[in-house]
Amino acid sequence: MSDKGYVWFALQNEKIDYTDLSIRLAKSIKKHNQINKVCVITDQEIDNPIFDHVIKLNNANVNPFSNEYKIFSLTPFTHTIKLEADMMLSSNIDWWWNHLCQHNLIISNNCFNYKNQVVKNYDYRKLFLANDLPNLYNALTYFRKSKFAERFYKICELITKNWNYVKEECLIACDSNNPTTDEVYALAYKMLDPLKEKMVEYDWFKFTHNKNAINGLPPSVHNDDYLLPMMVQDRLYVGGYRQQGIWHYQNKDLPKELDARIF
Repeated sequence: MSDKGYVWFALQNEKIDYTDLSIRLAKSIKKHNQINKVCVITDQEIDNPIFDHVIKLNNANVNPFSNEYKIFSLTPFTHTIKLEADMMLSSNIDWWWNHLCQHNLIISNNCFNYKNQVVKNYDYRKLFLANDLPNLYNALTYFRKSKFAERFYKICELITKNWNYVKEECLIACDSNNPTTDEVYALAYKMLDPLKEKMVEYDWFKFTHNKNAINGLPPSVHNDDYLLPMMVQDRLYVGGYRQQGIWHYQNKDLPKELDARIF
């Protein structure tokens, strides 16, 4: 078993080539970091040397979010940073591991806008606000092989598999037929650690969320047209601000658009 590494899911659909996005993410990790082992969990055949591990997920659930709890048992690493395929690393974060490895589980709490400002936005997360759920983002999660993390993911599994019961008996004003992973993570953590006695929040353990609600833009404005992300050599700029750490884009065509904006 490898010691440290990055893991994410890449389950295909007809509209989005998550394998291509995964290759781009893996390249950005290896470009900027010395600790750069990567593992992709997929339902496709992938043969690309950029990946250190490819785990084929047989009998994947139709709803891709319903597979996320499996990451604890599938990861080949003792220490795992969980990401999402539509992300990109824009700087070195090797030093993170020295802090993360001291803990069992850390989930990104709140996120950054393109100006590297912490945003605590519940406006588009009404379920979180109504149920007093922690403002967690599963897209950046660290866990190590431990009893605490194992219990967390077991609760995630139970919530996912019993969602109809959970939304009726455990939540207020929930009409979602299928839960998002953020909702599952937030509810599972609240059940596991209701007083937040074991919650760890580092100021730097957050990602930049490239979406209107986070960047303070109205829905009528196209986030990417307004902020015009671009690559200058190996540096990523959004709205004129150089990006550091992990960048989470929403527009799945954006990586190809960035290819045409390299200076």
